[in-house]
Amino acid sequence: MLKRTAHASIAIALAAGTAGAVGTAVAAGRGDASLVRTDRGAVRGTVTDAMRTFQGIPYAAPPTGERRWAPPAPARRWHGVRDATEPGTACPQTGLIPPVGPKSDDEDCLFLNVTTPRTASTKPRPVMVYLHGGDHTDGEGAMHGAQRLAAQGDVIVVTVNYRLAALGYLAHPDLEKRGESGNYGFRDQQAALRWVQRNATAFGGDPDNVTLFGQSAGGYSTCAHLVAPSSAGLFDRVIQQSAPCTATMGQRDREDALAEGEATAAGIEKEHSLDDWRTASPEQLVNPFGMGPEYTPVYGSKLLPRTPQEAFATGQYNKVPVLQGINRDEERARVYGLELAKKAATGDPDAQIDQADYHARLKEEFGKEQASVIAARYPISTYDNSPALALAAALTDGNWARHSVDSGRALSGHTPTYSYEFADSEVPWYSDANYQKPGFEVGAAHTFELPYLFELDAYESLTPEQQGLSSEMIRIWTHFARTGKTHWKTTTPAAPNVESLASGPGGIHPVDSAKEHRYDFWKSLG
Repeated sequence: MLKRTAHASIAIALAAGTAGAVGTAVAAGRGDASLVRTDRGAVRGTVTDAMRTFQGIPYAAPPTGERRWAPPAPARRWHGVRDATEPGTACPQTGLIPPVGPKSDDEDCLFLNVTTPRTASTKPRPVMVYLHGGDHTDGEGAMHGAQRLAAQGDVIVVTVNYRLAALGYLAHPDLEKRGESGNYGFRDQQAALRWVQRNATAFGGDPDNVTLFGQSAGGYSTCAHLVAPSSAGLFDRVIQQSAPCTATMGQRDREDALAEGEATAAGIEKEHSLDDWRTASPEQLVNPFGMGPEYTPVYGSKLLPRTPQEAFATGQYNKVPVLQGINRDEERARVYGLELAKKAATGDPDAQIDQADYHARLKEEFGKEQASVIAARYPISTYDNSPALALAAALTDGNWARHSVDSGRALSGHTPTYSYEFADSEVPWYSDANYQKPGFEVGAAHTFELPYLFELDAYESLTPEQQGLSSEMIRIWTHFARTGKTHWKTTTPAAPNVESLASGPGGIHPVDSAKEHRYDFWKSLG
């Protein structure tokens, strides 16, 4: 009740605020679908027959100068009408892997984008706030076109930029003098969610029906919001794509993060001949995707006092319905990266992952003793004599599937939880001709569900059959956003009840994911 009252008060205040240049512009533009008044000023977006899109809206002040490594501050008000027909700048990143994100060295990057159906609605629409992936080092909101998701699902979609790499997640003792360090990008996400609470009504959305969803790093961010006391009330449902909350890959311990931050800062000074790492330029503070220090939310502080494992076990988290899942062949994407690295290292364009690579990677990942046990359970002969496929299967099951089952079970003890597995066997490949297909079928690898939900220039177009699955996935995602439910059984502590999502007749059906991914075997390893 208090939440709804606050929203009503904000709506009344916005409706009454017609004085000054902004108010005059809005009053003159009544009936103009391209014009919307936010709490900081009016914006003019792009309107088509089906959609309205507003891009590059600042939700916080530029995190520059004294605001670098500080919590986000309120965005400045502006006079007149702000152009919202082009995306804002992406947060600093190298852009060395184009499918992940663009090159940027501009710290003035805290922008979001709103996509909403053009037609009027008899009641406020659900709002879906998307946090992009990219290892917390790359990516941006605007690269995820949300027209299809918004139009077919009749929802409002908000995509968000947040600070990345050292600028977003560096923890360091020197920064502690200004307050808790290490979670600046996470605080940006909270600021964006608060912006949605204040402004959803202006775009025809329902601030009391907000779904927070994200993929990979963005999904692990949703895990953090689930357990952050200060995120309570900012969302009403959560969708986690390829981000099982109980996996430690999505989190850092505070003491470890501070120690790592000191080492990182010393490395930045040495690499760039700096006397003080804090004066480094943006491009000196970012690293290529998948390389350099680990950047994830930091746990063990006032902001994030409990890890997801601890919070789920005790029920001390923000209890909202959750839809969570993974891709059936997650690690084929990483194995493809290993194959590319081998081609580059050997100079052989035909180089592929071989048996020696398979065993070496298992030892590196799981240790010598367990590697031999795992290799016996995942013999190369079972996978079309492909070391790459055998390695990907073992890594997927050990690093993703077991944690997805554990996460679903832990969540379901306290809140409605639904689990899925994206399982399309033939997916759109990258549109860039420089990315040759690997020497094995990529299948439902990491990130390859994204073109089924978003318009992404980095991928080829969907086939008609894939478009059918896309429509079904959009229906599932947005129905969950609207109701907090799916058409299949909830996950329970005793039964994962996973739904497989694939193209073609019968492609969507229940699956025993725990059995298919050898859950019992992996649990026996500890």
